[in-house]
Amino acid sequence: MSLPRKGSRPITVDGVRYRWRIRTRPTGAQRRGDSPLLLAIAVDDGGGPAMVVRLHRAHPRNEQGIRSYAVTPWQVAVFIRGGLAAGWRPTEPGPQFNFDPRVDPNIEALRIDPVRSRGRAALLSAVRARADERDALRLDFSRADQRSTRRPCWLSGLEINGRDLIEWIYDVERPLVDEELAADDGEAPDRGEDFAGQYLGLGESVYRLPSRALLGEVPSWEASVAFQTAPDDPRRRKTTLLDCTCGISECWFLLATITVLDDVVIWSDFEQFHRAWVYDLGPFVFDREAYLASIAPSAT
Repeated sequence: MSLPRKGSRPITVDGVRYRWRIRTRPTGAQRRGDSPLLLAIAVDDGGGPAMVVRLHRAHPRNEQGIRSYAVTPWQVAVFIRGGLAAGWRPTEPGPQFNFDPRVDPNIEALRIDPVRSRGRAALLSAVRARADERDALRLDFSRADQRSTRRPCWLSGLEINGRDLIEWIYDVERPLVDEELAADDGEAPDRGEDFAGQYLGLGESVYRLPSRALLGEVPSWEASVAFQTAPDDPRRRKTTLLDCTCGISECWFLLATITVLDDVVIWSDFEQFHRAWVYDLGPFVFDREAYLASIAPSAT
């Protein structure tokens, strides 16, 4: 079976396109907290059975005040791989496949996505490969929150090698958005017609010292959003760099890993929280002394 496009989201895992959906309106048992949140996943073109994942968390609209966690694309990808390892055949005829990640032995082995979590050794290897090449960070808020003259997006005030961060992000997201729009017959279900690079900067007070945001030492971004992720979600270790144009943090935001070493600061593993996109961007490697000077309080 296939999931309806309205209300479901696309995700591509290991070259196969799926759609996933959670029930927006809770059942009576879910409102009471007696039944957990369920996630449905199916291949995009139908044909085989859907997989229903029992999430062992309350529906976010339960009426008992029970804490819930967001369902993220990273988790959906883990569940897809776990279901396939457990026997789900999404392209072959058959009954609905029920999957319980808490009791499945494959989940722990599949929990870390090697594309998103490259590990410290791989990161240091990338830095060593660029031993004689360093990126430059500059903070210029004179044009922040104005339109770019080169791209249909706003400016953040964070410039890397002379280009605003949002312009870098736009160039990476543009083909990803085009692919999503094409798969949805020209209509993206939840973001409109063109949403590449649609971010705003977080403001000078967030980026400059004494704020530790650009040193990766701030509390989890969850302190400023309305939903929370599971305790083992790798996003808890990332820094929010850009915010949504609507001004609501949880709506649409960009994350990255900021690693501070003795001589360099590294921005890597860029990620859009609401999409399973893989960003071909970075790592950006900054000389630590120059980096600290760039984020120092403004003299004006």
